[in-house]
Amino acid sequence: MDESAIPERMNSNIPFVLLVAQIMILVYLLVSTRKYGFNIFKNGWQTDKNKIPIDIIGGIVTGSVIAITYIYFLSPMQHNLQMHVGDYVPAGETMTSLGMHTMVFFLANVILAPFVEESLFRNYSLTVFLKKYSRIKTVVITSAMFGLMHWLGGFWYILLTGLFVGVPLAVVAIKRGNLIWAFTAHLVLNIIEFIHISNL
Repeated sequence: MDESAIPERMNSNIPFVLLVAQIMILVYLLVSTRKYGFNIFKNGWQTDKNKIPIDIIGGIVTGSVIAITYIYFLSPMQHNLQMHVGDYVPAGETMTSLGMHTMVFFLANVILAPFVEESLFRNYSLTVFLKKYSRIKTVVITSAMFGLMHWLGGFWYILLTGLFVGVPLAVVAIKRGNLIWAFTAHLVLNIIEFIHISNL
């Protein structure tokens, strides 16, 4: 392959990397958490039936607000930071590369990511860290981990994702005592992001 074609080839494969990563994390969670008696399909999902409509509506509103904030405020901020401060991902390339393989990106980001990432960061990790650390430390640690999971988007994407998605979803998961609100918010956010990227 010609050396100049490598960056383009790597960018076009990012949706496949995301899909493989989500599947690997899901398999890892299924295998590793069972050793500790933790079931990602049951733990964190139990709640009073009266709370479910509130959690779903709250998740839809939260996910929509985060998505709109990201599209109209944070994404331009990320682009400016990449242009003027620098990043290991060129300015404007994050969203372009994600939209190259629409179906693969849909499977990775809309079908798998909300469940897999909420199971890892706001379910299993949150449960483990809350036993060892304060709520504030737990929110900071799990949000940083969540941000780092998004390394393909560049340094500023990691930071913005950790702060503006990881922190609010961790706080909601702790306050509500279940994953429904956080999962719904993540799902709505990713659906809106998918629609936005598909139209770029």
